[in-house]
Amino acid sequence: MRCRIADAAELAQPMSWRSVTPAGAVGVSRELAPAPGTTGIARTPASMAKALVPAEVPHIGEAELATARQKGFEDGMRRGREEAAAQLQGTLDRLGETLRELALLKRKIRNEAEQELVQLSLAIARRILYRELATDPESIHGIVHAALQKLQNREIARVRVYPAAAAAVRAAFERLPNAAAVEIVADTGLATGAILFETALGELDASIETQLQEIQRGFADRLGSR
Repeated sequence: MRCRIADAAELAQPMSWRSVTPAGAVGVSRELAPAPGTTGIARTPASMAKALVPAEVPHIGEAELATARQKGFEDGMRRGREEAAAQLQGTLDRLGETLRELALLKRKIRNEAEQELVQLSLAIARRILYRELATDPESIHGIVHAALQKLQNREIARVRVYPAAAAAVRAAFERLPNAAAVEIVADTGLATGAILFETALGELDASIETQLQEIQRGFADRLGSR
C-alpha cells in the first residue's frame, strides 16, 4: 500500500451533499463545516441546556422554606376562621329571627286563647243569668240594687223593663223609702233582661246584655294593653 504527503494546495475541502427537498427537487445541502472562528467541536444537548441556565440562580434555604410554609399555614387558618365566623354569624342571625317569630307567635296564641276564654266565660254567664230570669223573675232584684248604687240616690223618674219582670221590679221599689213616685213601665219593645232607669240627668242602661258587653270591653282593653 502506497501513500504520499499532500502539499498545501491539496488540503481537504468541505464536501457538498445532495439532498431532496420536500417538493422532490434536488438541491445542495448546507456545508457541514464548522462556523468560522469555532473549533469545530460539536455541542451536545447537555452543554446546550447548560448554556441556557442563568448564570446565578437564587438558592432557597431551609429557614426560608420553613418560614414560607408557616406563613401559608397561618394564612389558611386565618381564612378558615373568617369563613367559619361568617357562617356562624349567619346561623346566629337566622336563629335569632326564628326566636323572635316564636315569641310573637306565642304572644298571639296566648292572646287568642285568652280572648276565646273570655268569650266562653261570658257565654256561660249569659246562659246562667237568662235561665235565672226565666225561672225566677225576682232574681232581677239584684240588677235593680246594682243600678241604684250606680245612680247614688239620684232621683229616678221612670223605669222601663221587659214585661215578664215588671211585677218583680215594682215589688223591689215598694221596699225602698220614697220610691212610690217612680213609674214602672212594662216595655214590650225590650228583650229579656233589659231594664232602663230614666233620671233628670240621663238614662242608665242596667240590662244584662249591656253589662256583659262592658265586661267584655274591659277584658279586651286589658288584653290589648299587654
